[in-house]
Amino acid sequence: MSYRFKTYFLMLAHYNQWANQKLFSILTTLPEEQLNQDCGAYFKSPMQTANHLLVGDLLWFERIKGVVASNYALDEILYPQIMLLIPARFEHDQRLIGFLNEYDEAAFNGLITYIRRGQTYTEPLIEILAHLFNHQTHHRGQMHSMLFQLTGKSLELDLIFFQRENAHLYK
Repeated sequence: MSYRFKTYFLMLAHYNQWANQKLFSILTTLPEEQLNQDCGAYFKSPMQTANHLLVGDLLWFERIKGVVASNYALDEILYPQIMLLIPARFEHDQRLIGFLNEYDEAAFNGLITYIRRGQTYTEPLIEILAHLFNHQTHHRGQMHSMLFQLTGKSLELDLIFFQRENAHLYK
C-alpha cells in the first residue's frame, strides 16, 4: 500500500486518539495522590505530563491554524483534575482529526510560519505534524512507565496494535 500524507497523518491522529483513550482509562482509576506523584520523569507526574501534552498540542495547533499562539508555559497545568482534563484532551484529539480531514493532499506540502519567543520560524507542515505525533508518543511512553510504576499494569499502546485493530480504515 502506498500512503499519501493525508492518509498517513489521519492514521496517526486516529492512533493518537485511540492511545490517549486507553491511557486515560487507566488514569481515571488512580487516586489523586498517585496522579500527582513524582515518578522521576521530566514533567514528574502523570497529571503534569498529561497537561504538558495538551499544552504542546494546543500551541502547535494554534501555530498551524495561523493564530497567535497562547502564552502557555510548557509545564502549565491547565486542568488540575483528571475529570476536567479528559474531555479537553478528547475534544482536542477530535478537533485535530477534523482539521486533517479538511486538508487536501497538496496542503500537506505547505509551509507554516509562526512566531515563538519573538523569533519567526517557517517549517513544512509535514514536519510539524511529524513532530506533534512523535511528541505525543514520547510522552505517552513516559506516562505508561509511570502507570506501570504505580499500578503494575501495562498497556499495548504500540502503533502496530492500533493498525491491526483498524487496518480496514486505511486500505
